[in-house]
Amino acid sequence: MYDPLEVDLSFKLIKKLKQTLTQKWGLMGGWAVFFHVSKEYHLAFGKEYLKSRDIDICIFSKDSFLDKISEIGFRKSAYSFRYEMIYDREKSKFISEREAKNKHIFNLIYIFLDVFSPKKIEGVNSWVIKDLSQAKIENIDNFPVIDVNSLLKSKVLSFFEREKIDKEMKDACDIFALLFYSKRKIKKTREIREAVNKILTREDLTRFIAENVLGDSIKEPLVIAKLKNYLKP
Repeated sequence: MYDPLEVDLSFKLIKKLKQTLTQKWGLMGGWAVFFHVSKEYHLAFGKEYLKSRDIDICIFSKDSFLDKISEIGFRKSAYSFRYEMIYDREKSKFISEREAKNKHIFNLIYIFLDVFSPKKIEGVNSWVIKDLSQAKIENIDNFPVIDVNSLLKSKVLSFFEREKIDKEMKDACDIFALLFYSKRKIKKTREIREAVNKILTREDLTRFIAENVLGDSIKEPLVIAKLKNYLKP
């Protein structure tokens, strides 16, 4: 889905976050899905699951969070909970916002860091989701990742709130992947069933999942069959 350079830069920044942050934290979003399904998906298809460009994380305390991400190079972005770094393809390095103003947009890569928390943390702007107070942090391949049920719940929430079609389609892929390629036990909820029903009503979503998760658009009937089977009592 994304330019390989974008996901490579994003993954390198995740490694820096792991090395730098000192408080309790965990990956959310697309990268968390990648870690949760990676092994089972690779066994099934012999390749890696879809990677992401943007980074979503959940934090539980302030600690020296802002100082730490500033050391890495993240700066405030348009949304209060978002931080960003800008990469110049021509110079092959991250640049400042002021430098970016003199560049063509097609030569720039924006890596966003979106920060979530279960409660308001004084001094840190984050997107507060109270249900994250129940989230557990798992160690997957030495990376902190929120547990599969908390992740799926957040994915379903974002799936119904997306405004951009590409983000909505990636969410649909991630929900499908978590349901069928995660080894963890997933609690069936009304919200998940609603998300599955939404996917089943959209040919563009089932086809996109077939192409990008199962690797072939002709497997769309298999996507539909698996989702319908999931809805059975």
